[in-house]
Amino acid sequence: MSYKVSTIPLFEKQAKRLAKKYPTIKHDIATLVSSLVNQPIQGIPLGNDFF
Repeated sequence: MSYKVSTIPLFEKQAKRLAKKYPTIKHDIATLVSSLVNQPIQGIPLGNDFF
């Protein structure tokens, strides 16, 4: 099954602002997205397909 990770404009705006203070945040977010694409079911199941 193919998954796509998308963001909302507010997240993109806040991430851009945080990138000035935390230069590695772009790499961290890219790593997270890659991890979610490869294995979308991560974490503790909370019910109703929420993790």
